[in-house]
Amino acid sequence: MANQSLDPTRIPAHVAIIMDGNGRWAKARHLPRVAGHKQGMEVVKTITKAASRLGIKVLTLYAFSTENWKRPTSEVSYLMRLPVDFFGTFMPELIQENVRVQVMGELDALPAKTRQAADDAMADTAQNTGMILNFALNYGARDELVQAARSMAQEAKEGQLDPTSIDAQVVADHLMTRHLAPWRTRIC
Repeated sequence: MANQSLDPTRIPAHVAIIMDGNGRWAKARHLPRVAGHKQGMEVVKTITKAASRLGIKVLTLYAFSTENWKRPTSEVSYLMRLPVDFFGTFMPELIQENVRVQVMGELDALPAKTRQAADDAMADTAQNTGMILNFALNYGARDELVQAARSMAQEAKEGQLDPTSIDAQVVADHLMTRHLAPWRTRIC
């Protein structure tokens, strides 16, 4: 293969990855599903460092959806321990890489230790100015839209928002990704 270099003007500002297939990866290797999830977290570490070094501004990882609660209890328990282990071991490298952690989703529904690990990671990296590593934990698009609609309805009820002024940008300003501006995808 010829030596190829990346054109820095073509590096995307925001990359999103749906973390899917870890269980199938493990099953294909005759391993328990949790082995796939553990391997997936190791891959996240590699991808995070590479994305940061490439100059990507935001890396969003869809790690656990609201639908994932339907999985077997033992698997869900393991998945809820992964952020604790991930942040516990990877935090020094995240700080060294100047990566700021954000977490979006229904965080109040997470187990206390998982929520605490997410809160600590966000606090520990809050002053970092490099890439944002944005985890979607207990996230569902439908839930996000319902929350945004409720928020806009409440603002309209309180006279803070004129319903006729609601356009795509107002909706975007009520989504969980609003903290990613100016790198979030613009809705036009």
